[in-house]
Amino acid sequence: MSTRLKSILWLVLLVVVINLPLAQSTLTRRNVEQNGTVVTASLVDHDVLGDAGDPAYWISYRLPEDVDPDQVPWPREVERATYDEAVATGQVTVRVLEGSPASSRVEGQYVSRAGLYLTLAADLVILLLVLLLWRFGRYGRPEPLRLEAVGDVTTAEPGEAIEEDPSGTVVVRGEVEEIDGHVVVLDTGSRRAVVVVDGHAVLVEVGQQAQVPGRRVE
Repeated sequence: MSTRLKSILWLVLLVVVINLPLAQSTLTRRNVEQNGTVVTASLVDHDVLGDAGDPAYWISYRLPEDVDPDQVPWPREVERATYDEAVATGQVTVRVLEGSPASSRVEGQYVSRAGLYLTLAADLVILLLVLLLWRFGRYGRPEPLRLEAVGDVTTAEPGEAIEEDPSGTVVVRGEVEEIDGHVVVLDTGSRRAVVVVDGHAVLVEVGQQAQVPGRRVE
């Protein structure tokens, strides 16, 4: 696998890892809103966090025993009106998915945008990395190294290299990008190598790791 392809795969994996939590929370919230059952939960704790200029209203509730046999207290940040009503009545209205007490939402629950903004910022950074990879991968690399083979194109161990000995023979190793008639193109990582193989065997296929000795074509 070429260095360039590895970089692309790592970026794809990074995008999935960064966006997965937000996607899961969004889908769960939508599922609760569309398919959840409305129940009355008991208030077990409440507190106002933060300073007076930017307070955060938190409550903790316990679902009915037939909904949550474990009777776990669930903390949620809510709007001021919901907080005041919960404190006054000792109860709170909750929408919950059957069989999944953790998937519950208070009517009036505060929806933070912080996760969305952080995810978008991370996606923007990744986009910039992709643009840099494309820019320097396509235009930043030197002109292709052009060689005339002095031996067969054979399979090789994973790795990419361009090695030249004092006699002028250049051995290139990398992934086979293309085989077109008597021309083989290798991706050596830092540079592509275009090798004319007239008279020599090509014992590899596109996508395999290969090596071939050759001499520079001026």
